[in-house]
Amino acid sequence: MSRVVFRAMWLTLARDRSAIAMSVLLPIAFFLVFASIFAGTAGEHLRVRIAYADEVDSEESRRLLAALRREAALEPAAEVTLSSERVRELVRSGAADAGLIVRAEAEPLGSVGGFGAPPLLLVTDPTRAVAARLVAGLAQKAYFAWLPDVALGGVVELIDLDFTELDPEQKEEIRRELQRLRLETLEAAREGSERSGDFQELVEIAEVERPARGRNHVAYYAGAVAILFLLFSAVHGALSMLEERDSGILDRVLAGPAGAKALVDGKYLFLTAQGFVQVSLIFLVAWLAHDVDLPGHVAGFALVTLAAAAAAAGLALALTSACSTARQAQTLANVAILITSAIGGSMVPRFFMPQWVQDLGWATPTTWALEGYTRVFWRGEPLSSLALPVTMLLVAAALGWGVARRAARRWESL
Repeated sequence: MSRVVFRAMWLTLARDRSAIAMSVLLPIAFFLVFASIFAGTAGEHLRVRIAYADEVDSEESRRLLAALRREAALEPAAEVTLSSERVRELVRSGAADAGLIVRAEAEPLGSVGGFGAPPLLLVTDPTRAVAARLVAGLAQKAYFAWLPDVALGGVVELIDLDFTELDPEQKEEIRRELQRLRLETLEAAREGSERSGDFQELVEIAEVERPARGRNHVAYYAGAVAILFLLFSAVHGALSMLEERDSGILDRVLAGPAGAKALVDGKYLFLTAQGFVQVSLIFLVAWLAHDVDLPGHVAGFALVTLAAAAAAAGLALALTSACSTARQAQTLANVAILITSAIGGSMVPRFFMPQWVQDLGWATPTTWALEGYTRVFWRGEPLSSLALPVTMLLVAAALGWGVARRAARRWESL
């Protein structure tokens, strides 16, 4: 009997060539996308956008920033050195992942006395804390690798002032050695060589200021989780069309005057409403448990959520109605959702990804939904700033709805 069941299931699968192709090809595509993403998070393709400000504008500060610009993992957000306020604005708006300021009101780069503020201020967004740590490490590496004369000069000065007095001959010998180190690093810089150095805390990390409470990284992850499960629930609801077709319920609907369009429209409205409620519950918990300022941003939240729910409903119906069997629809939808969520930022923050994957993410509703939530809850931007993300989500909703209605017309002739 087991052999008969096995044979029956094999024949069912073998007759569904589309399902076979999806079962084989889509997992491979899924693997390739994830391999590209996670290789970029830890490999040589990781790129962090950074903006620089130099309040000191000395030879040492220029040498340090020049060394950082040679780092492959750091991509300048601007070609020129900016003002400190402009750096903070770029980080606040998301145009830069981090900002590094060589500040004037701090200890000099060559000082190691620890009596004042660190000479480097790293401006960060808490949602990109990993990027901040990376930049801090690279800044410290560049300081000791490319400015050893400055670093050791500060040590000598500290010893001379606080521990023992050096005679003129010792000072001159040290001066000559520091000059030699300086010339060596300048020559290595011209030749494009690599240098290594010691580790020292020179950087102070400061988060960009926010105008209200509760705008923290929890809002980002609430949106990321909400969009992921919004897509899954929409597909689950849309699959009922194929179940109703196989059970004969669709024949009764088609017998009415509206035809298959009525079925698609009804499910579209229901899935949109269901998705709006589902996302609202997630953000309600985020407000109650983590102080995400939902009451202060109800209008912006409602706009983004309604557009995202409509987009999820339209795309789910389009995927389902385009398939011939429930097996095809289930396989295609699951893989499509996982890939969309991955490159869209639901699983891994997009700034970790290779640039081509980040660019590809703009073709997904996940990216636009997360961009909308970020503008509402984190950046505190006005409702007018939501015009682009909401429009893109509504375009996806309209396209999916239109494709679903057109694909469903073929059932009227069955």
